[in-house]
Amino acid sequence: MIITNIQRFSLHDGPGIRTTVFLKGCSIRCPWCSNPENINHQIESYVKDGKEGFYGKEYSVDQVLKEVLKDKIFYEDNGGVTFSGGEALLYAKELLPLMQQIKQNNISIAVESSLFVPSSYLEMVIPFVDYFYVDLKVMDKERCSFLLKGNLDLFKSNLAILAKSKKFNVRIPVISGYTDNEDNIRSIIDVIREYSSSIEMVELIKGHNLGDNKYVSLGKDVPQKAEVSDLFLDEYRMKIIEAVEEVGVEICKI
Repeated sequence: MIITNIQRFSLHDGPGIRTTVFLKGCSIRCPWCSNPENINHQIESYVKDGKEGFYGKEYSVDQVLKEVLKDKIFYEDNGGVTFSGGEALLYAKELLPLMQQIKQNNISIAVESSLFVPSSYLEMVIPFVDYFYVDLKVMDKERCSFLLKGNLDLFKSNLAILAKSKKFNVRIPVISGYTDNEDNIRSIIDVIREYSSSIEMVELIKGHNLGDNKYVSLGKDVPQKAEVSDLFLDEYRMKIIEAVEEVGVEICKI
């Protein structure tokens, strides 16, 4: 598997102290992506501050296991390993034996996913994942295909599969001009209402520019996007709470 970063002491990728493994390659193409180094599956060269390097390195299952076990002492009761991306579940076949060994070491597993993957990949890992973090982005079929190059029917099918098996957290990237229109907000709230009994928490994620330097390092144009206001986020949060009282909603500014 190709990994761009193994980030230790992560505090925003699941409960407790976690080691986040960023896998390279994604199944969709979000125009606002903050991790452009993880979009393509291939190892890519970059130039940063006049120095050349590479995004991505091949790891075996044993190599990744060795890295995450180094941090086991810090996980305590609720920490563990998080697989992110890109789209981590594209590596389901490689992750399966790794997850099995992680669980044998009594370490919790979290996965961050947009669920735009073959359903068999999702079903393969569900038994071994303790925490799922699922993105709700663009809920109109045509706009999803145009903006994200994603198949919304596949996403909805996978969401239904997941909800039958596990509770999960929802993350909503609030990106001006892409995900913040009223129709999309209503559609997202409808999804939250439909699956409210399976949702642990909803997180509204404010867009940021932390990935801009990565675009520059890859020789790519930096996405142009306006920032939504804090007032807008507060109003969005209240709309969800008023529609689905039983689900908690947080605003996250990473």
